[in-house]
Amino acid sequence: MRIPANTVWLGGAALLVCLCLVAQEAPKISCPDTVPLSSPQLAKPMEGWKVFFDTAPHRLSRVTFFDGPVEESASLVPDEDTRLGKTRTAKWLLQPKPERPYWLACYYSGTSLALSRALPAGLKECDVTYNPSVEIDGMPEIKSISCN
Repeated sequence: MRIPANTVWLGGAALLVCLCLVAQEAPKISCPDTVPLSSPQLAKPMEGWKVFFDTAPHRLSRVTFFDGPVEESASLVPDEDTRLGKTRTAKWLLQPKPERPYWLACYYSGTSLALSRALPAGLKECDVTYNPSVEIDGMPEIKSISCN
């Protein structure tokens, strides 16, 4: 029995789509390592003081995961905190909740600026690996953020 050419072509295309889906990596979750700031402002002028701007970039100093938008202040405590040699890893276990995304907040040294974003749905855990030998604003340096 002969298989029609269009059936072979459709089967090959379907196989290619499946292979592409399997080969896709999990979304990369990270914070910008540094942020540049401009235009410093005071809430009100301070008698006898002049405002100037330090152009050094502000380094990532800490991260926090939130149950919902950061404005709701529902920060999560790590479920595990382990040390191995000169590294420390904190793990957050994320329960599936399609109606309410988890959020990541990134905080920067020498500023009150923070960046936040919703995490992709379906993540089960996030690990943050630190280097306790190096401190940024009194916090251990973040080596990596990994979510899957």
